[in-house]
Amino acid sequence: MRKYLLSTSALASVALLSTAAVADVSISGEAEFDYSSRDHSISTADGNMMSSVQEVHIGFTSKTDSGLTISAVNQFNTVGGGSDDVSFSVAGGFGKLVFGATDGAAGTYEMNPLGLLQEEDAGTLNDGITTAAQAAGTTASISTSTGGGETNGSSKVSYHLPAIGGLTAGVSMSTQGTTAGTDDNTQFGMNYALTAGGAAVTLGYSSGTKEVADVADTDITSMGIKVVHGNISIAAADGQYTANDEDRSTQSAAISYNMGNGLVVGYGTVQSEDDLDVGEEYTANHYEAAYTIASGLTAVVNVSDFDYKVATATHENGSTAVNMNGTTTSLTIKAAF
Repeated sequence: MRKYLLSTSALASVALLSTAAVADVSISGEAEFDYSSRDHSISTADGNMMSSVQEVHIGFTSKTDSGLTISAVNQFNTVGGGSDDVSFSVAGGFGKLVFGATDGAAGTYEMNPLGLLQEEDAGTLNDGITTAAQAAGTTASISTSTGGGETNGSSKVSYHLPAIGGLTAGVSMSTQGTTAGTDDNTQFGMNYALTAGGAAVTLGYSSGTKEVADVADTDITSMGIKVVHGNISIAAADGQYTANDEDRSTQSAAISYNMGNGLVVGYGTVQSEDDLDVGEEYTANHYEAAYTIASGLTAVVNVSDFDYKVATATHENGSTAVNMNGTTTSLTIKAAF
């Protein structure tokens, strides 16, 4: 009898703890396999390649007696072995507080038209350097989209205001994970949604500033518009990036059309230039068709071409820099679980 009572008491305790600690648990995942053929003016970036990625997402949500909603997000890349998004949040009538390594306000509210596409390729920008000794620090410094508001991927704290009509906004603060006083990062973003002529219109603005020791701070701003009318979505944005020896201006636009029967086609274009390095320019065009084979299973065909012109024939480390261009054709199979 005593053994039975102990067993039932243990079971009751476990059940009580489970109910109190976890109100809702969700487990999902996604996987991608990509085959791409690259036609590149630089021989080391020319050829065919295959790649794959897989993620597991685990979420927890509970509600307190006072009505607060507490949630935790855990996203892991099971191929690379790293974490993609690990954070928790507290939400209520006051708005929402988010803590951890996740998108800040700039990444949440930024306008990036290429988000209408799924698998665009920006091109391999490596200044044409082929040897390991020369390659150090020679990645081309140009923006390939009006996104990229995340000037710092470290842990941060964000506050998002409760929606006021069509207005949503937030602010974030973070550091690079050190005790230095010159690595602080602040971000701000806002969206305003309205309806005009039967179309859903979203206006967006975001900015981010990262302090950098002994040189100019890194500043990023983005503003744009997205219009959705029936099966057509259109977006355009302007982005600015300033840093030590960098003053980039980038414009992008994209359109997607849901043709029905699971087929969505899209096109996006980007143009970027650096005003401090006269002559440094990047342009790209992305063409895409995505077909839903079945629920949770999608095939995406993308063709991306780019052209990059360097500012000078000599790189900062003294090695030779060259103009480059190329086209990437890819087939991606995506599965969601």
